[in-house]
Amino acid sequence: MPVEIIAEAAQGYEGDSTLARLLARGAARAGADAVKFQLVYADEVVAPGHQHYALFRSLEMPLKVWEAVAQEARSGGIRFYLDVFGERSLQEAQALGADAVKIHSTDFFNASLVRLALKTMPRVFISIGGITAEELEAFLAQHQIRSTGQVCLLYGFQAEPTPIESNHLNRLGALRRRFPDYPFGFMDHTDAGCGEALTLPLLALPFGVCCLEKHITLDRPLRLEDYGSALSVQEFQMFVERLRRLEPSLGTDHLGLTEAEQTYRRKALKAVVASRPLKPGQVVTAEDVCLKRPASSGHSTHVPHLDEVIGRVVEVDVQPNHPVTKEMLR
Repeated sequence: MPVEIIAEAAQGYEGDSTLARLLARGAARAGADAVKFQLVYADEVVAPGHQHYALFRSLEMPLKVWEAVAQEARSGGIRFYLDVFGERSLQEAQALGADAVKIHSTDFFNASLVRLALKTMPRVFISIGGITAEELEAFLAQHQIRSTGQVCLLYGFQAEPTPIESNHLNRLGALRRRFPDYPFGFMDHTDAGCGEALTLPLLALPFGVCCLEKHITLDRPLRLEDYGSALSVQEFQMFVERLRRLEPSLGTDHLGLTEAEQTYRRKALKAVVASRPLKPGQVVTAEDVCLKRPASSGHSTHVPHLDEVIGRVVEVDVQPNHPVTKEMLR
């Protein structure tokens, strides 16, 4: 299946309905499969007096506004996802018909919210940034999460932005080995101002991730909330196009040779050919044969191993540099 690309609008709408709708529209035009916002109510996230309480209050928008944002996403043919932080935002996500919700790492241990999300939503993303493997193992057991496809585990964390060396993408391989029955995704928070922002998430693809989450903003010079790791709409489109061009290179993990590889093999492998004329009834010696690419393309009866020919009897005349095939031997 193609890797799902999630345009993470996060808090970049800044409580402004127009910005939110434009972000949804931009995500669709950039080629994302889904757009995701944080549905924030300050009292679900922090206590009054917290340094970011006022910021979270400023992000609150009426349900009617969110309905228009959801409609904008659907008009663009993409899915509409929401981060939820409590029962109220989860209920509103349901009312909005969100295609999925994400449980942020901040609520990883919020068992009642997790249970309610698993009970009521068709798809749930679980952020595991800052969570240990032992905690994840206990979490999966506690909530009896099975590999049904409802849950996707998202690896990565936001360091505003996250330095390249802090991504530790090899952990994705370790997590896949430890939890082989569960789908994983990668949340990229690379500094969008560096060239690697378009490339680093692609390094997660060989680890078998089912989705990539990448921040999007309308225009980086606007310095909207969460802009540090966010690509502009145009840059996001470039990212999507690059991923879709390179994604086919992943191919299959089946170890059998493809038709193209078999064709290459037939052309590339040397085969046993006669070093000198061979006569019927002659026992082939090491001096009689050698390995060369024959004049004709590789054939299924060509022999690639000298040991399969030496010591056997040739039954027909074979001229120098002609293949010694299986049918010629007894």
